[in-house]
Amino acid sequence: MKHATGLKIGLILALAAGLAACREEEQGRPLSFEPGVYSGKKDEKLSTEQTEALRERARLQGLR
Repeated sequence: MKHATGLKIGLILALAAGLAACREEEQGRPLSFEPGVYSGKKDEKLSTEQTEALRERARLQGLR
């Protein structure tokens, strides 16, 4: 009797741990990868204002 109760509790705990491991942000992510190929979203183009701000920051850091 005690063995069956322990087994049930163990199974319930294992099931709970398995379900807790399925985080929502991990669902639908790619599971296979092709080396050398970026499969993420394309970057958005920087505006002229953003480009100039980056150039100014680089200039202040002594990076041409």
